[in-house]
Amino acid sequence: MTTDTGADLLRRAGALLDLERFEQAAELYVRYLAEEPGNAWAWGDLARCKVRTGDREGALAAADAAVAADPQCDYAWRMRAFVLPLLGRLDEAVEASRTAVRLGPEEANNHSMLARSLVIAADHEGAFQAALKAVELRPDDAGLHFNLAHPAHRTGRHDIREKALLECLRLDPQNADARAQLAELRDEAGRIKLPELAGEYTAALGTRPDAHYIELKLNELVLRLLRRTRWFALLCLVIAAQAGRVFPTGDAPTALPVPLGIRLWALALMALAWALGAWFLAYRKLPRGARSAVWSLLRRYWPARLPLAHALWGTVCAVALVLVPWTDRGDAQVLAVVGAVPVVIPMWFGNAWRREEKHRREKAHAPKKA
Repeated sequence: MTTDTGADLLRRAGALLDLERFEQAAELYVRYLAEEPGNAWAWGDLARCKVRTGDREGALAAADAAVAADPQCDYAWRMRAFVLPLLGRLDEAVEASRTAVRLGPEEANNHSMLARSLVIAADHEGAFQAALKAVELRPDDAGLHFNLAHPAHRTGRHDIREKALLECLRLDPQNADARAQLAELRDEAGRIKLPELAGEYTAALGTRPDAHYIELKLNELVLRLLRRTRWFALLCLVIAAQAGRVFPTGDAPTALPVPLGIRLWALALMALAWALGAWFLAYRKLPRGARSAVWSLLRRYWPARLPLAHALWGTVCAVALVLVPWTDRGDAQVLAVVGAVPVVIPMWFGNAWRREEKHRREKAHAPKKA
């Protein structure tokens, strides 16, 4: 029967850690450290395993043991800085990160950990400078460019954020988070159309199907597309009211009922508005994955049906205005108002809420004055 040497245990533990089999790796690190308690790097790796398995207290104990084993090991301090925010000890995390940077100033990961700690501590300017230093030290690391994007965004440096995300995607084209965030940035700047945005989110989700953040953004986009159908209903109501002489003004004809030919033309125009708007300009350009998301959201999330219900109600009222040969203008006016109110009021409140949210985000992300 053979007995594993310390080197064998360490090698096998490292391989399991690379494969993200954290529980098995932790068991081997514990066996190794029972014989070699002075290896700070092994203690640091054990702390990583403990974090991944949800044992935060155990992770901190391992990180503290790493520091005790070698107080000059920057990796030990970096792992301590990684664990401390998970326990709400932010000030200690920042200090541990600064110690790691002091001990290993040429190690990009130390600066990246300092940036992470400062972001959590809401020092976004300091986080930006630390993340920028990490990129300078290791410019070929896609993850470091991605990490730079967040503090750049929080400090209002949107051009640097975009460059960081583009560089991240150049180095790692399969980075779903970077692709989704770049699409979001371009959407905020009004430089991408909704069908194209849906394509970006769908592609990102295809690369990383378990990304709930990206799935949420795609669902929000689908809701935006569904809300646009209210405009088609409003256009139909305007066409119907004009053709049906519901609110005559100036020298416009007022005789009722309206001739059948005029009403049929109005019906054709309404059908064209829906065909061009809902199909030709929107749904047709959606990628297949985004189309599936539309139907999936309609099936499982009932609030998504409200905009479509409002649009259908307004359209039905518009159709009734032109199909029925009204002789009483008052009845037609009541029907027009009844059709328009459920369409216009949600649009007005929705736009007001989105303006307020945009103002709040801009205020929150604006760089603080010295």
